[in-house]
Amino acid sequence: MGNDEDVLRRIEGKLEQMLRLSALQITAGMKQVQAIQILNAAGFERKLIAELLNTTPNTVSVTLAKAKAKNAKTREPEPAAEPTVTE
Repeated sequence: MGNDEDVLRRIEGKLEQMLRLSALQITAGMKQVQAIQILNAAGFERKLIAELLNTTPNTVSVTLAKAKAKNAKTREPEPAAEPTVTE
């Protein structure tokens, strides 16, 4: 039983390495803001994003909050619905 657990732990470690390498490759050359947004959209936790980009989880959180606020400001308001006429 212990051998199976060791194998699973090694597989998990290798998958984690592959995930990190893929994330670094995808975000190579990007500005930090873009990289944070892409990794967040891909489902990475803020702590891991911070580790990958050599920053802090707080920086990641603040960056995402600012991006969300900026997107909310730039959205155009939806047109009002046409009134329905009933007879």
